[in-house]
Amino acid sequence: MALEAPVVPGSSPSVAKPKPFITANQVTLLRLLLIPVPCWLLYGTQREQFVALILATILGCTDFVDGYLARKYGVTVLGSLMDPIADKVFIAITFMPTVDLKWVPAWLVAALMVREFLVTAARTAYEARGQQLKSTYLSRYKTWVQMVGVALIMLMNTISNTAFDIILIVGAVTPLLAFGLRYVLVRKVWRGAVFFTISFTGLFVLHYFVLPYFSALLMAFIVGITWVSGLGYLFGVGELRGKGPVKPREVVRLIFAVTLPTLAVFAQMWGLAPKWALIGVVSFEMAHGGLDNLLAHHHVEQGPWVWGGRQALLSVLVGVSLLPPSWNVPPSWVEFAAVLAFAVGGIALGWAFWNKRIYYLDSKLGDKARSVSPPPPIPA
Repeated sequence: MALEAPVVPGSSPSVAKPKPFITANQVTLLRLLLIPVPCWLLYGTQREQFVALILATILGCTDFVDGYLARKYGVTVLGSLMDPIADKVFIAITFMPTVDLKWVPAWLVAALMVREFLVTAARTAYEARGQQLKSTYLSRYKTWVQMVGVALIMLMNTISNTAFDIILIVGAVTPLLAFGLRYVLVRKVWRGAVFFTISFTGLFVLHYFVLPYFSALLMAFIVGITWVSGLGYLFGVGELRGKGPVKPREVVRLIFAVTLPTLAVFAQMWGLAPKWALIGVVSFEMAHGGLDNLLAHHHVEQGPWVWGGRQALLSVLVGVSLLPPSWNVPPSWVEFAAVLAFAVGGIALGWAFWNKRIYYLDSKLGDKARSVSPPPPIPA
């Protein structure tokens, strides 16, 4: 019979949490690996597009699963890094094909991507100064709007208008029923029910009365909510005063946060470069930005020359697709430039993750390195 460990007076015995059958990090990694599949299916037949919708919905729902597992069994540094990266890559891979398929205007998709890149660049500046903005309810609502919105855009192009109207009505009524059921069972109010009901009701009215412009108006609503949710970074600029001067690496990040995604989306609309290469470049850079946020917290983010040089090279290679026809650029050059941009972005991302792995892997080596070499103090 095993002897029980003595309990120190005044303390409570520690109870080891059971190891889950599947971890939150494994769910997030699976989502990252499978995200390209619905993107590929969107370029197929209508039936394949419907399968893409189902798969994308399932992958989107895994965000709730890994969130539950992380809350129950604990959050890791790697998980905190991978989860937002998976969400941003999901947005890039699902929204960018809508430009090729002529479902929504390219400038709206460009506006969405620019906002995501700008917020990522701004978050790096905040992290470098030891400032963290709290996640608001609007930011969580924004994520829901993006995922549901792109699903609705896919759905309306794969089913009849009548069936789509029925889905919108169900979407408007279900949150109210859930609101009442939750209040009866646990006496708690679900604030999100109001947002969801108003959103689906508005979508139904738009779809019923302005059908030809529904996709564009829905995309405009998604972009509007996305930009409004990012105003916290603008309003929080005052908190950065006295935390150090504006640095060149921050200016470089903000400049290319506008330049690169804009070029990529309009190059995609131009239709000369391989679609997968352009979508891959944007996805790689979104993931790179997520890693940059973590590294800025430890003050080991890339300097302006390394970061800006890579972004400038990618912008030039992607921009080859936008050269005027009068220049007579051979199509093979355009394809080569886009594929080269994809390779450069992928290799740079892989190198950065490998080279800085000590800062996100939960290992004794990483803990020791962080304790021996703590981040330098923020200048007053």
